[in-house]
Amino acid sequence: MSRPGPQPLSVPVLAGWAWCALAATVWWACGGPLPFLLAPMATFALAQALGWPLREWRHGRACGQCLLGVALGLRFTEEVFEGLWSRWPVILLAALLALMPAWLVYQAYRRWARQTPLTACLCALPGGASEMAMLADRHGANTAAVAWTQALRVTLVVSVVPWCLMGAGTLTKADGGSALMPFMGTQRMGWAHWMPWVMWALWTGLVCLPTHWLHRRQWPNVWLMGPLLATVVLMAAGPQTIGLMTLPPGALEFAQLCLGMTLAARLDRRTWKEAPRLTMVAIGVVLGSLVLCGALAVCLAWGGPQVPRAWLTHGLSMAPGGMAEMALLARQSGAWLPEVIATHVLRLALVLCLAPWLVRWVRRHATPPSEGAEPGA
Repeated sequence: MSRPGPQPLSVPVLAGWAWCALAATVWWACGGPLPFLLAPMATFALAQALGWPLREWRHGRACGQCLLGVALGLRFTEEVFEGLWSRWPVILLAALLALMPAWLVYQAYRRWARQTPLTACLCALPGGASEMAMLADRHGANTAAVAWTQALRVTLVVSVVPWCLMGAGTLTKADGGSALMPFMGTQRMGWAHWMPWVMWALWTGLVCLPTHWLHRRQWPNVWLMGPLLATVVLMAAGPQTIGLMTLPPGALEFAQLCLGMTLAARLDRRTWKEAPRLTMVAIGVVLGSLVLCGALAVCLAWGGPQVPRAWLTHGLSMAPGGMAEMALLARQSGAWLPEVIATHVLRLALVLCLAPWLVRWVRRHATPPSEGAEPGA
């Protein structure tokens, strides 16, 4: 039986939120990193593995990405724009270096996971999971293998990188409890106190309208990029608007919870059993890519212009994780967030532009592996 998909608001969805919120609170109290992202991801995956009737919200990832996009866009001040403009060669170089492991990953999926060249190519590209899966379906590749490896790549990076940063002392305990502090006081709050939150909610709802229109036309990663770019344009046109909007308490935590549940829902237990070779190769190549990107980040930090926490900024910029998750890590660890976002945006654009050409090249020149692809992969 196939895994149940996302559902509208219902008792199983609300129960999933309650279970993940409880796990995040315990994780935060214990001092773990990214409590509202990692704890929901781990506990929701555990609940699914045990067969509990918990479900993710149908619009969870879109809602989480939209909230996060607006929150990140508010950080683009005039000084940030000047810094990005002066550092565009370094950002372009970092985006190109982030694609370097793709060739080695392609060879690993082709030879060790016994995938066809076309499937291995789409598994290796660090693009959006849905975009790569659509390309696989369009060109006759193994869609299940592409979707599984792309989801495993993002989930594994999000699971490993925070612990590495915490061990290095660059990631501190999240102040997740601060989300409830404004509601715990006894003083009476006037309209002026709530006005920035109202403006933020109105702006978020406004940018959702064109974002939904673009989503229906299958634009890539639009629920994060649409609100982010719209807010960046707003900040560039009128920097004084930063004082008119304030992120409501709990909004970013709720966004992380939705993203964590969505990442966990992609990990289908049946796929682990049906494609063990593909899973093991995927874990190995993701960890290897992280090590290689970390080494490249150190070299770039040593030889390039300096930014705050240069090696950390370059490392998160080139990490093969999702844009939203890496932006959250940059926000909490003190890396220069605008460069991390700009590099991931540029990398995604390069992948989406190069993918159709690479697919045609692989179909024309590559030969299939000597053994067939793993069944069920």
